[in-house]
Amino acid sequence: MAESSADRLDALHTMVEQAKAVPMSASCMINRAEALALIEAARDAVAGDLAEARELAERTPPEVQQARQEAERVLAEARERADQLVEESAVLDAARSRAAELEQQAGADAEGLRREADVFVDGRIAAFEAGLQKTLSQVQTMRARLAARSGLDAGDAR
Repeated sequence: MAESSADRLDALHTMVEQAKAVPMSASCMINRAEALALIEAARDAVAGDLAEARELAERTPPEVQQARQEAERVLAEARERADQLVEESAVLDAARSRAAELEQQAGADAEGLRREADVFVDGRIAAFEAGLQKTLSQVQTMRARLAARSGLDAGDAR
């Protein structure tokens, strides 16, 4: 059996991998004649592999095309039958009913969450309002004391 192009390339790789290193360099020393012979053999093997692949490609298209057409026909029939079975089955009705129940439950849950969020936000706003009222009361008290101490009227402050 003839060696394949991959075998030839593996042999070339092994040759380079096992070559003696040149000191103080990333280079290596290989036998030029052996390397060129391996490269030429790999080139010939690749050409042979390509010719064989072309020959196979030219021989098989009618069978491949026929198989593809048959596969497409079988898939189309299977899809059509599956669609019929789904439409006729009680499973579809049960699934639709369950989906409606789940949709109603989700709506109720969302409404409950919205109400909880509104209660929380209202509580935070009420606390903020109380803080503002307290601050306003303190400001009014301080202004009144300042006016009393300095004899200022509300109109004189401006």
